[in-house]
Amino acid sequence: MVGKRGGEIFSEVLNVVEIEDMTWGQLVEDSLKPVIVMFYSSTCPYCKAMEPYFMSYAQEFKNSAVFARMNIDTSTLTVGRYGVQGTPTFKFFCHGRPVWELVGQLYPSILKTAVENLVDYGEDCIRKSTPIGQNITGYV
Repeated sequence: MVGKRGGEIFSEVLNVVEIEDMTWGQLVEDSLKPVIVMFYSSTCPYCKAMEPYFMSYAQEFKNSAVFARMNIDTSTLTVGRYGVQGTPTFKFFCHGRPVWELVGQLYPSILKTAVENLVDYGEDCIRKSTPIGQNITGYV
């Protein structure tokens, strides 16, 4: 499904939301559910290999988590902010905070286990962690 939400274009295919820099805050940082983001490139063969599994898990866990994709070629601000250097990169967020990351073409069972762990234990991870500020600079 493709449409407009708050003036921004979005795409939902099998419970996966296509996000951009402008929609990141609303869809990831403000989400009440855990969020799994697949950072991808349209020319990445490993992304294409992992995508069917990502879509399948989005359908399976649609009531427990939000699944989103972000194109690294068109959303460079968020990609830089979270240090994404390769594709596919799967980042796991709880209450807008990154709690886990997987990079590259993986065994599908590894990705599924990570999703299950986020859904089952993500809240504990947030409660027991200390937030790190994003405003880190080289200046005193």
